[in-house]
Amino acid sequence: MGKKGAAALALVMLVALMGFSVYQLGAGNRLALSFNEAHESEVVMYSAAWCPACAATRDYLTARGQSFVELDMEKNPAAAQEFAQFGGHGIPLVLAKGEVIRGHRPSELNRILAPLQP
Repeated sequence: MGKKGAAALALVMLVALMGFSVYQLGAGNRLALSFNEAHESEVVMYSAAWCPACAATRDYLTARGQSFVELDMEKNPAAAQEFAQFGGHGIPLVLAKGEVIRGHRPSELNRILAPLQP
């Protein structure tokens, strides 16, 4: 790995560590809400094309008629940086109305999103 690659890796690791620290200090929901607002969506999902849990969550949200923004971290470097701010592990990562949900968790999505249904 060249100097530029090593520097980029070090920067990504630093951002991930800082993000995890912020998340651990309880700022994760405030950060989630800011990303919901930035993406103009009450539901934002960080995913990867190969992830079966991401597909299940995508299918679940679609079946319930829930609009959402999906960000593929392997295709979108900005999405990967946002994801890193939440500790950089566990997909899908769903930000629902300012709350952080890791993995395919329909019961949590129901709890948070139920008020969105007419």
